[in-house]
Amino acid sequence: MKNYSTKITKNIQSFSTILLVEEAIRRGIKVSHINNNQREMSFLELSYKNHFEYIKGQNSSKTSFPAFYATENKAITRSLLLRSNISVAKGSIFCKGDLEKSLEFAKKIGYPVVIKPFDGCHGESVFMGLDSEKKCKEAIGIVFKKHKYALIEKEFNGKEHRFLASRNKIFAVANRDPANVVGDGIHTIRELIKIKNCDSNRGENYEKPHQKIKIDKFVKQNLDEQKIDLNYTPSKEEKIYLKKESNISTGGDSVDVTDEVHPELKKIVIKSVRAIPGLGYAGVDLLSSQDISKKPTKKSYIIIELNCSPGFDMQHFPYKGKPRDVAKGIFDLLFPETK
Repeated sequence: MKNYSTKITKNIQSFSTILLVEEAIRRGIKVSHINNNQREMSFLELSYKNHFEYIKGQNSSKTSFPAFYATENKAITRSLLLRSNISVAKGSIFCKGDLEKSLEFAKKIGYPVVIKPFDGCHGESVFMGLDSEKKCKEAIGIVFKKHKYALIEKEFNGKEHRFLASRNKIFAVANRDPANVVGDGIHTIRELIKIKNCDSNRGENYEKPHQKIKIDKFVKQNLDEQKIDLNYTPSKEEKIYLKKESNISTGGDSVDVTDEVHPELKKIVIKSVRAIPGLGYAGVDLLSSQDISKKPTKKSYIIIELNCSPGFDMQHFPYKGKPRDVAKGIFDLLFPETK
């Protein structure tokens, strides 16, 4: 069984997909890696007796094409969520030729704002805390180099959480903490990053649950805003944030908080999945301005986005907290006869 699993997963890059393969094998489900000779997102055929399913990445037949398209397009996602009376950030979409209109809109809704591609992922080209027209213009220019449309939103202050949920159940909830280091009074920030990157659960290209922290211009810029640099030695227990965005893909940490979430907030997340027609399960990113154990209000949270092919290895192997078996929950949906 172990050798079979190793053979199937040999050329699969995504650790979340590997977790799905291992869960399938545990249930006696046959797995075939159709595009085994290609360096692309894995396409898998799963079969149990006469029941066949196909998975691309973490996306399956439980998600229809319209649902896939809707979650890929942040403008459509926003519209569908608003139709279901779910809170989202105040914002609007602008195309490449609308630079002046976009700058006027940013000023109108009030700084600081967030600017990002309307079809982006993994925190790519996401700019937060933009508090001037100059910064907005620079950020929009960068987004438009690779994308046709940019989304501008009023920045919402709160903690970010990733919910893994189906249309009926919450599988796991993690607080996503931006890339950071905690001082020991001895090592510099540069050294602390190197030490943290030695964690066996940190890797590159999504081969591990957490990603190594890369020292880039955004890290240096963020430190500069805090009036420190990579040679600064934080005092013991002093926490230094290296990035503003809380993506695991940019070195952030996942902390399991599943048991802390208020029941009403769980209902809102499930409602957001149901707001997208044909969406079977998703990673739901939510910002909350208050403790998630408290009953939410209309103004205490926003849904940022939904991901129909969510990475969930960070829930299986959180940086802190209890591991959650999301793969099991997904296979209970795909192959209920194998529960």
